[in-house]
Amino acid sequence: MTGLSWEEAPIGRTHNRSGFDCGDADLNTYLQRYARRNHESGGAKCFVAVPIDAPTRILGFYTLSPASLDYARTPAVAKKGLARYDVPVFMLGRLAVDQHEQGRGLGSALLLRAAERCIRVAQHVGGVALLIDAKNDRAASWYESYGALRLADAPLSLVLPLAVAADAVRRG
Repeated sequence: MTGLSWEEAPIGRTHNRSGFDCGDADLNTYLQRYARRNHESGGAKCFVAVPIDAPTRILGFYTLSPASLDYARTPAVAKKGLARYDVPVFMLGRLAVDQHEQGRGLGSALLLRAAERCIRVAQHVGGVALLIDAKNDRAASWYESYGALRLADAPLSLVLPLAVAADAVRRG
């Protein structure tokens, strides 16, 4: 992402949630009404991208939570070496970028930050992939460009193996 210095932070009271507009009413509503409460109550954790010089303005966000995926539904590359039980994954529940910042690489940067966070956590608690529910086919195709695989029985649900994500992180 060029031209914008930003940092990532857990969502907090000081962040201006009402000023965020990604162009999707459901994602806007989630951020404005539920993200902080879920974060603080131990539900999905929400991380925001904020400009270094304006740390209350939200440029984008993503949410993560622990999850599992039925072994039979999991792509082979993500379940290699695992017993035939539910596969431990991390749910990338939401990822959105403010309309003013779209097309500048922030979404990619946030996806890679989410992957890095999951890779670190997986070293301590396990987990082999990000489970992603895309909003539409266009979003699903975007995730596929990072190596995510669509689930055969739910084409808007994808699995991004952490090993594949680690390669994307290394490439930058």
